[in-house]
Amino acid sequence: MGNERDIVEKGFERDRLDYWAMRDELLAKYAGKWVAVHKGRVTAVADEPLSIMEQALAEDGYAYTNKVGEEDKIVIRQRRVSFRYDDSYSPTPLPRVAAVLHNFPQTKSKTVTDAIPDTGADVTCLPIDDCQDLDLFLFPFYTGVSHPFSGMRRSVTFYGARVEIDGRVIMPSWNPSRNVNDSSDATFSTK
Repeated sequence: MGNERDIVEKGFERDRLDYWAMRDELLAKYAGKWVAVHKGRVTAVADEPLSIMEQALAEDGYAYTNKVGEEDKIVIRQRRVSFRYDDSYSPTPLPRVAAVLHNFPQTKSKTVTDAIPDTGADVTCLPIDDCQDLDLFLFPFYTGVSHPFSGMRRSVTFYGARVEIDGRVIMPSWNPSRNVNDSSDATFSTK
């Protein structure tokens, strides 16, 4: 998988450079739209990033995606979802759910029987080993700025994926990361 990941990362970086090389042209034609660029051409355009994910990742599993003219204004927010709380959890009740994590094309999946969704967070943690097992690194989708609670703002890459909770499939974008406190976590956002 290492070689395939290197190929994808280099291709994604080429797509990112192509986006910025053609930005003036994109700005004239697609200002305020989400645009996916792959192999030097626009492969998808839409008002919302998740609505173009399928098309953007269709050819090779990656494409650089950004909001034209608002690249530095992207804010990642968690969708509001409510879950039943487990009253037996100590010291205080918290939500616990079963979830199926999928890579973007749904060729690999993993069931997590005791996930704890953080309904107030912008992102949720996922172990890097799970990201590797699911081949999430093969589906880069866009870059943005992450501002972790205890860290400094930094540019990060988000990856296309899917998660199923209670029979409902959500297409989040995942950001594998390492932090000072835990070297094996990754975050995701459902925009």
